[in-house]
Amino acid sequence: MRIAVLNTGTATVKSALVEVRPRDVHVESRHTLSFEGESERGHVIRSALERLEPDTNGVDAIGHRVVHGGSRYMAPTLIDRELEGVIEKVAPLAPLLNTSALEGIRIAREMYPRRPMVAVFDTSFHAGRPLESLTYALPRELTDSYGIYRYGFHGIAHESLARALAELERQPLKSVTALTLQLGGGCSACAIEDGRSIETTTGFTPLEGFMCTTRSGSLDPAVVLHLVRQGLPPRRIERLLTEKAGLLGCGGTADVRELLRREQGGDERARLALRVFVRRIATTAGGYLTLLGGRGSIVIGGGIGSRSPEMRARIAQSLAAWDVRLDPQLNAGSECGRISEPGSRPVYFFRTEEERVIAQSAARALAPQPAAG
Repeated sequence: MRIAVLNTGTATVKSALVEVRPRDVHVESRHTLSFEGESERGHVIRSALERLEPDTNGVDAIGHRVVHGGSRYMAPTLIDRELEGVIEKVAPLAPLLNTSALEGIRIAREMYPRRPMVAVFDTSFHAGRPLESLTYALPRELTDSYGIYRYGFHGIAHESLARALAELERQPLKSVTALTLQLGGGCSACAIEDGRSIETTTGFTPLEGFMCTTRSGSLDPAVVLHLVRQGLPPRRIERLLTEKAGLLGCGGTADVRELLRREQGGDERARLALRVFVRRIATTAGGYLTLLGGRGSIVIGGGIGSRSPEMRARIAQSLAAWDVRLDPQLNAGSECGRISEPGSRPVYFFRTEEERVIAQSAARALAPQPAAG
């Protein structure tokens, strides 16, 4: 089955043509296009799809990454008008990404009018976590009435990292126990035990958890209440926390490479931003390794995680108490795989392959279901 994959983000559109076979997955082509501002997004989405396959008859289905489907939709689901309505309804919980996904769905429908489309949710991989991970300390009637739970996000990315480790070690996914760190524009951690997510840093929205490139990550809820009392409207607060905070707000730029250059030049603001970033990861990683009983590898991915040996080295140094020691030569290289010293806790980095996971999930959702016995 040949699946066209569309992964729309806040500043980029990724597309891929993936052939899902019974025993393996082959990525035939992939493209990443950038855009600036919502006015460019539709044109870029259309261009990303056009580059995949001139003959649309060569595509069997389209798989879409959708960040949030609310409490009703988590498993990969065939897209219909009802599902579109739900994605739109919960868009305020992931305003930038759900809106992008909806635009991608509507453009793909125009371009592939007779092809089925499947929504693959970022929350799917985290849906089976224990109740103590899903639950906030709020009145039960509040959580049930408004669907306020710790859904967890970046699940496609974390599943991709877990699958990459399984493939490298030639073992099934259910054998993987690891701490995965997805460090890109959005950053999060996931504790994976026996191939399943048991804890993750993101919650009701992708805003909870780690400091990101432009998102604040977790903060005292009273900060929001204080800003409201100071007269800031909710929409402005939302933009501050999602688009103006994180590395950008703390360090003056969202680009880690630039922050490292500025730090080298003596910029104390850049130095502080990088230290905060690493410290948040270290304090969380220690807790997650405890949840895993001290077992498990560490797997790093995402744009920052796969492209910055310096940041990997700093994160490893902050986790020295957990027997994390990198091999400097392996870490400095561009080859994905194990980068830790022999005899120490295994540490790996991989390039996140969300498009492969989306295609596999879409193919499973479209496969004929066996009749009940």
